[in-house]
Amino acid sequence: MRIRSIKPDFWTDEKVVQVGPWARLLFIGLWNLSDDHGRMAWSPGRVRMQIFPADKIDVEVVVEELVSQGFVLVYEVEG
Repeated sequence: MRIRSIKPDFWTDEKVVQVGPWARLLFIGLWNLSDDHGRMAWSPGRVRMQIFPADKIDVEVVVEELVSQGFVLVYEVEG
């Protein structure tokens, strides 16, 4: 099990405050799901159930906000 800490500076980081609250929460949740190198298999449905199980969030739209601001990179390996 990986334990991740959020430093208090996160909440006032100039780049972080440019994205919406769902994107900030998703970004934190992705830290918990990713490996020590920051990688994980991308499955929007699974991510939604792991991070937002009781919320009607379109994770694909929210992750695009993170991608557009350079917080995450979505890529394919071997097709």
